[in-house]
Amino acid sequence: MAKWQASVWAPKGSLVLMSGENCAEPKCNGALTNWFYYVTMHMPASTFTIAVGYWVEVIAECSFRSQILKSSSSTSDYTNKSSVSLPFCGHPAYPCRFQNHIAQAQNCIPYRVFAPEYLKVRSQEVLLPLMAQCLSAAHCVLGTHPFFRVDVLIVPANFSSLGMASPHIIYLSQSVLSGKNNLCGVRLCHEIAHAWFGLAIGARDWTEEWISEGFATYLEDVFWAKAQKLSEEAAKEQHQLKSLLRWRRLQDEIQNSEEELQVLRPNKQNTCAVSDSGSTIVKHGLNAGKNFMQVHYLKGYFVLHYLENRVGQKQFLKFFRLFVERFHGQLILSQDFLYMFMENFSELRSQGLSMEVIFQNWLDVAGMPKPLLDETLKWTENRLVCEVQSEVTKWIKINKKDQDSRKRKRSQKYEMKFKELLPDQLVLLLELLLEVKSFSSRTLQLLQKHYCLREQDAEVRHRWYELVIKHKHTVAYRDLIKFLEKDQAMGAYLYGELMVNEDAKQQQLVHRCFTKLQEEMDPSLRKVVAKMIL
Repeated sequence: MAKWQASVWAPKGSLVLMSGENCAEPKCNGALTNWFYYVTMHMPASTFTIAVGYWVEVIAECSFRSQILKSSSSTSDYTNKSSVSLPFCGHPAYPCRFQNHIAQAQNCIPYRVFAPEYLKVRSQEVLLPLMAQCLSAAHCVLGTHPFFRVDVLIVPANFSSLGMASPHIIYLSQSVLSGKNNLCGVRLCHEIAHAWFGLAIGARDWTEEWISEGFATYLEDVFWAKAQKLSEEAAKEQHQLKSLLRWRRLQDEIQNSEEELQVLRPNKQNTCAVSDSGSTIVKHGLNAGKNFMQVHYLKGYFVLHYLENRVGQKQFLKFFRLFVERFHGQLILSQDFLYMFMENFSELRSQGLSMEVIFQNWLDVAGMPKPLLDETLKWTENRLVCEVQSEVTKWIKINKKDQDSRKRKRSQKYEMKFKELLPDQLVLLLELLLEVKSFSSRTLQLLQKHYCLREQDAEVRHRWYELVIKHKHTVAYRDLIKFLEKDQAMGAYLYGELMVNEDAKQQQLVHRCFTKLQEEMDPSLRKVVAKMIL
């Protein structure tokens, strides 16, 4: 945990962004420019990041400068309101925003967006309008923003994930700009949530990733519902749909991963233990495949979902605020969160809930947590899910008619009305259709055309290409290749599916893509894909 400052020299015309709290202004010196950044808040060295490249700032009518004025002016009168109490800080001394009345009231911190020139317009259309909405929604839920400002950078196609957060800067994959604004909004909310969980509050033991990723996954739903201004009922429906999708994904991960990688607290009672030499071990830290697993995201989300159900969402989020006020600026363990939770909701002990029970059922075991098995019925009765199931039935009927008509060598016309589906509903639709044994090429073409699947966001297209691979739908192979090139963060699983199918054309496609992309691939992805195909 330390403060830092940095002086960076870079080619003239390039842009240097860092996890510093100041907006650095470049100073020219011949062919080079100098950038100076610093932080006054004590942060783990692992949160330090730097990005150097040729990007442009994405500016709308409300520019960054006016956003600063807006953020400042809206809080200028707040300093006299002494009725607002300031929280106790348990961290080393630094200029803490939680001790500042103006910062407490600042619902939207200053922000900037940067992107490659060719994605500038797309970033203006999709990302920029979401910034103030999502930052304000986060403040509404958790209160004081831990950091002074935030830059958002659209990173190249070979970035290894859909997003990553560091202090004062967020990296977003260009994949989030596809489709409408759902994937972008959800991912932006996830990374904004890391400002509180993952950055302002970090894990003291790096094997406890769920403290960062599970919390951010839980909060992304809450933030995004607020940003969309959904009614309580609509938000609940959306959360249940997402829960079902995550449950299905967690099931898949558990079936296809080693048991020891499924445990949220792998060191158990030895968490954060230090050897005689003063070192600590990050269990499975060198496993390249672990980077592409989502167990800590998903299982961590369901831990929090379970606790929320025990006390109600309003009380649970109120507790989150208290926890942030108590532990911001510090590194924690799972037991710190659970101990404070049990202290605040002590009545749960009489209902049989304790830290030990939570450890036994959720954090210290592999496999699907038993309490989750009772939840699935509620999710499948959700209105949004029922709409999807109705559409699945229609497509199965169409496919059967098409297959029957082909046997009789007759053309078939289809008169069916389909419902317009939300992106998350489309994901579920395609997942359920993946369970159908066979689909005709004609049915797949109708499916693609009706939902405009080529223009949907990357999450939807990923499921679509799973169908393409399973049914050897060669008409869509060109689009599949483009997806593997442009959406590399999401391609790892598809490479595996292409190889498992043992189809000569698909395996040739894999080798061709890998040969073309391997030099620019993220090292972890390259290692995983190479292991699959070589």
